[in-house]
Amino acid sequence: MNTVKHRITLLPLLMCLVLMTMSCTRIEPWEPGPLPAADNPGVFFDQSNPKLIEMGANAQGELSQNYFTITVGRDPFKASSALSVPVQVHYADPNLTVARTIEFPAGEIFTELEVSVGQYEFGVQYNVSMEIDEKYSNPYKVFAENESKGSSRIDLKMEVVCLAGIGTFTATDFSGSTPPQFYPFEHKIYDNQDGTYTIKNFLFNNAGYDFRFSIDADNNFRPAEDCGYHSLGDDRWYFYAANSDASANRIPCYIPGANPNDNVTYIYFYTAENTSKYTDFWLDLEGKRGRMMGYSRYSVSSSGRIAFNIVLK
Repeated sequence: MNTVKHRITLLPLLMCLVLMTMSCTRIEPWEPGPLPAADNPGVFFDQSNPKLIEMGANAQGELSQNYFTITVGRDPFKASSALSVPVQVHYADPNLTVARTIEFPAGEIFTELEVSVGQYEFGVQYNVSMEIDEKYSNPYKVFAENESKGSSRIDLKMEVVCLAGIGTFTATDFSGSTPPQFYPFEHKIYDNQDGTYTIKNFLFNNAGYDFRFSIDADNNFRPAEDCGYHSLGDDRWYFYAANSDASANRIPCYIPGANPNDNVTYIYFYTAENTSKYTDFWLDLEGKRGRMMGYSRYSVSSSGRIAFNIVLK
């Protein structure tokens, strides 16, 4: 008798499980979105637009120009006539003013949208988000491999910076038996307006580590105390992730070169107090030149001395 009761009690539960299984496997009908009109110009924000736009200002805070531009493209097969495209602004900080329309001259595939900049502060990133109306964009556009690509929406940031210069770094003076073959590369040197400077993504570490420093009266680099590892005993500055010489804090760097598999596993530089004849760690902003000398290990090449000659523009 008890067995029958249990069977009767379990029956509703089994029915519920069957119904739940059926509902989970039910296929909802899918309907494709509407196709763009035949004359849709296929307007897009070009992929060449950076996610962060840097605007230059001098030490007095004067912008070199009070606006920046965003590159916009359209279907080349529909570019014979002039076109005016309204811009939908989802969000813009109060100091950013976006032009109301995108203007394409007849025959032009690409044009520029202007964004005006009002009052600002150094070191602050301002946001803008905008989109092209679906009447003028084609979400189903398939781009060829060698064709400029883009999207109907763009979200970007703008920051005003003061550049002390753009340095070309040339690696030289190697002492290893198999030296690396690095190409000359450029780093922007940012003036932080407080007596300090920053080189972002120093030596292309691609891990978010910057080189922050000041320059003393003799043009010597003086790395920030919380930047890298300061070995006071032998007067060296290690480009490490923390103020410790532990191997776990080493920062690999990916300087462009002939062998893409050859990267810096760690690097340090001799500071001004070092009595070595190889001491060179200085930057002359007025003379527009500098030099860094130190020691490096590599993933492929032989370890040894390395120097970077710096020329500013």
